[in-house]
Amino acid sequence: MAYRLAELHGDTVAVPQLVLAHLTQTDGNTMRAALYILQTGDTDPHTMARALGLPSVEAARRALQYWAGAGLLEKERGTAAAPAAPAPKKLDLASLNDPFIAVLCEESQTALGKALSRSELMKLVTLYTEDGWQPDVILLCCAELARRKHGTIAAVARELTRWREDGVETGEDAERYLRKVKQREEWCADAAAQFGITPDKLTAWERKAIARWHEEWGACTELIGEAILRAGDKLSVRYVDGILRAWRAQGITTVAAARGQGQLNGSNILTTARPAASPAASAQKDLFNRDWAAVFDEEG
Repeated sequence: MAYRLAELHGDTVAVPQLVLAHLTQTDGNTMRAALYILQTGDTDPHTMARALGLPSVEAARRALQYWAGAGLLEKERGTAAAPAAPAPKKLDLASLNDPFIAVLCEESQTALGKALSRSELMKLVTLYTEDGWQPDVILLCCAELARRKHGTIAAVARELTRWREDGVETGEDAERYLRKVKQREEWCADAAAQFGITPDKLTAWERKAIARWHEEWGACTELIGEAILRAGDKLSVRYVDGILRAWRAQGITTVAAARGQGQLNGSNILTTARPAASPAASAQKDLFNRDWAAVFDEEG
C-alpha cells in the first residue's frame, strides 16, 4: 500500500536541517526533546520530562546538553553574580491536575502502612514532579522500606538517591535491583549460618565482602565453607576473604582444587575427609620412610 503526505492545515513546526542531520546519530528521547523545544520553546528539564514521559529529569538534562553541544541551543549569558536560588515552592496538592498524584498519595500510604501528613505527602509528590521519579518506582521503594521497618518519606528520598546511583530509573530497573538485594540477603544469611552468627551481626563491610565473593569472584557456598574450615581458630569474614582472594589469584575455583592445593591442619582434616590412600601409595610411602640401616643390622 502506497502513502502520500496528508494535506497540512497550518498545525506545523519548522524543523531546522541541523536537527534532521542528527536523526541517525541520537536516540528517540533526545529527538523528541528537540521537537518539543521547537514547538514550545520550553527548556525546563522538569516540565520536559513530564510532558514527554522521559524516564527521569536527568534524561531531559542530558538531551538539553546534547542539543546545546549540537548548536540548537545556546547557554544564556547571565550576570557575574548568579541570582539567589528561589525559595522552594509550596506545593498545592489540590491544584495539581495529574491523576498519578492521587494514585501516588493513596498507594504510598498503603505501602507504608500508615497515614502521611500533608507535608510528607508534598515531599512525596515532589519526588515525582521535581526529581523525575516515576510513581511505580516510588511505590516500590516505599514497599521495600516498609519491609525493612524504615518507612519514612525522608528514608524513601535517601533510598531513591542510592537507587539512582546504581542506575535505577524505571520500574523494571527497580525490580531487578530489588531481586539483587534479596539475593544478597540470602547470601548473607547462608554465610552467617556458616560463621555461627545471626545475619544482623554482619557489618556493612562484611556484607559487601560476602556479595563480592558471589558476584565478582563466583565463589559457591561449598567453596566458602571450605575457606571457613581453613580459617580454623582465626575465623572471621576478613580472614576468609583473604583465603578466597588468595585462591582466586591462584585460579582455584572449586572445592576439589582447594583441597588439592594443600593439606588441612588439625581437626579440619576430620571435617573434610579425604579418600583413603591406595595400597600402592602406602607401600611407596613405607619404602621411603623405612629405616634401612636397622634392616641391614637385623639381617646381619
